[in-house]
Amino acid sequence: MIDEEPRTGPADVSRSLTDAMERAGVHPAYVHAVRVCGFVYTEENADTLTSEQVDRWNRAMDDWFAEHGE
Repeated sequence: MIDEEPRTGPADVSRSLTDAMERAGVHPAYVHAVRVCGFVYTEENADTLTSEQVDRWNRAMDDWFAEHGE
């Protein structure tokens, strides 16, 4: 029996995901947006997100590009 189960929360999952994204060479704007929003926005999941979530994602992307250019 395991005395203590590992515990992870959204921040841990988000950090693990974004660390993997960085190692895989995903554009840093997307990594930033996941860190800010706590979710990934894709064409496949777009219809499951609220308009507020989409707006938050777009703001995070815009903020990254405003700070870093490209």
